[in-house]
Amino acid sequence: MSILTLLPNIRRVNFTSDLLKDMAALEDFQARFDSEVACANYLFAQKWPHGFICSRCSHTQSTRINTRRLPLYQCNHCHYQVSPIVGTIMESSSTDLRKWFTAMFLVSATESGINALKLSHLIQVTYKTAWLMLRKIRQSITQADDAAKLTGNVYIDNAKFGRPYTGFHYEADEYPVLVGVATDNRDQLDYIKMQIVPESQYDEFHVLSEGIESFCEKHIELDSIVTVTERKRMKRKDMKGYPIFKIARAWLKRTYHGLGQGHLQHYWNEFCWRFNTKLQNNPLFESMLRLCVTTSTTTYAKLLKKGELLA
Repeated sequence: MSILTLLPNIRRVNFTSDLLKDMAALEDFQARFDSEVACANYLFAQKWPHGFICSRCSHTQSTRINTRRLPLYQCNHCHYQVSPIVGTIMESSSTDLRKWFTAMFLVSATESGINALKLSHLIQVTYKTAWLMLRKIRQSITQADDAAKLTGNVYIDNAKFGRPYTGFHYEADEYPVLVGVATDNRDQLDYIKMQIVPESQYDEFHVLSEGIESFCEKHIELDSIVTVTERKRMKRKDMKGYPIFKIARAWLKRTYHGLGQGHLQHYWNEFCWRFNTKLQNNPLFESMLRLCVTTSTTTYAKLLKKGELLA
């Protein structure tokens, strides 16, 4: 049965014009992942690309058990049983794999992204479930972003998010954002990162030196050539990263509304992942699937302990 038959709202709701312009991608997706079995088989292939290997004893022979919602693979040597969703963001989730895969498709195949309210309507889950699914997807993006560093010629621009975007000082509702851009030997964009500056690392007018140093330590390779641009000395249009930040800011405001500072970093990371994946000419959906399959899950309770609220 088609995913679109199970999730009829996808065709009826005009949630993003860019997805509707590329119905071929949607039809290809639904043909490829038209059942729970198809999704489970994909996970198996990603988890064990060269065939089953037991994580307990390294034996390579298994028996497939189909008595549950998802198949289990039992090692023929030590009898350890494992599900293909173990070690992925879907681990311990009772939500259908087709809905998980559809959520990943909607995040990756739409230029403007998707928020939890729209996703909950489209795949027919509660708002809380949709929020947690998207949060786990962004967790995989964030982990991938943290693992990659800028290298070569790197430029750091200073930007602001919030209102009113005027003047040189930060007002109550504004947050400084550092935009890092790596360029290749032809001075073309190679990779970008955006990082909110912690409150302790900026004053009324400037990002402090420790803020710049913290960004460099976390996001830039040691042997890189780093240039920090100053808005007072350079027009914003001439900066390497600021024009991209303007695009990211518009994207964020268009899709996600009323975000607090505690949530913003996940969305900057999502934009950067989209941008970088396209720069590298990699398919967004395939890249997202691989990220989500190789990222360990988190729980709603753990997120609450971190102080994250539904948004």
